[in-house]
Amino acid sequence: MAVRAKDIAEELGVSTATISLVLNGKPGISEKTRKKVLQGINALGYGYLVQEQQAGSEENKTIGFVIYKNSGELLGMNSFFPLILDGIEFTARQYGYNLVVINIDRKEIDTQIQFIKDANCRGYVIFATEMQEEEVSFFERLQIPFVLFDNYFIDKQINSVKANNEQGTYLAVKHLYEMGHRKIGYLGSGLDIRSFIERRKYAFSAMESFGLSGMERYSFDIGYPHERAESGMASVLEKIPREELPTAFMSDNDLVAIGAMQAVKRHGYKIPDDISFIGYDDRPVCTLSDPKLSTICLPKERFGAEAVEQLIYVIQKGWESCIKIEINGNLIERDSVRNMNK
Repeated sequence: MAVRAKDIAEELGVSTATISLVLNGKPGISEKTRKKVLQGINALGYGYLVQEQQAGSEENKTIGFVIYKNSGELLGMNSFFPLILDGIEFTARQYGYNLVVINIDRKEIDTQIQFIKDANCRGYVIFATEMQEEEVSFFERLQIPFVLFDNYFIDKQINSVKANNEQGTYLAVKHLYEMGHRKIGYLGSGLDIRSFIERRKYAFSAMESFGLSGMERYSFDIGYPHERAESGMASVLEKIPREELPTAFMSDNDLVAIGAMQAVKRHGYKIPDDISFIGYDDRPVCTLSDPKLSTICLPKERFGAEAVEQLIYVIQKGWESCIKIEINGNLIERDSVRNMNK
């Protein structure tokens, strides 16, 4: 059976990224760490896997992509994650940088933060969807340039790239309004994720801008991912009479909407004739649901490119000032919203 870098990493107590750099003779870690890991690899009898260090590797041209997990509930079902990573890696290469991926779990942050030090990268893009504000300090203390991806903290002077949830949510409400819907509800995941909190907040604001009210009455936290959302929506349908339901639901994201759709169909409702749905993110599963889910599309490759460009600017110019970039979404119309005007 072939030996995996992950297996060696577990044996030596270092990150998989560090093992990969050592085995492939690539830059991105300190010489002290490289020698220590090489000794460990040889002691395990895997010295034959080590390639010669690349010529000219004295210049560190490596950046890291840190996947920060708190609960892991959201990232575990993040089906568009590979597209984000593709955009980050492609842009890094355009600027002449290698990319290493590092997984950090909040439960083991005190030991795993060493993985970042070992990688010896010039800077990091941190996938911070599940990060809480007080957890940023772990990375600030490293004094290494970094950019937060998919999160933002108003009290922190940190560069960040995130979705423009105000704009995307407005598009969703506007679409439902133009399709004749006036009783609009909101389905939440129940997760303490900043993007989800913003989407619910801005949904209420957008409703008010169109002269609509009552969303509070039709708002429910039904769970996440789609299996829990289906169960949670079933409970809602058992308590709320048909005549008291809204004609349309918005949602934290696509998986919440799809779970709710499953429950609605099992209870004998037709989509979109009886109840319409609109998601958020445009995951691949949107085109596989029945009916296909209308949603707000986020340009995932653009996300990655913006984050890397911010990071490289900081690496080259220093932290002169901090900026927040928000990426706009686009409405994708499919089959899950009824036109009430007909």
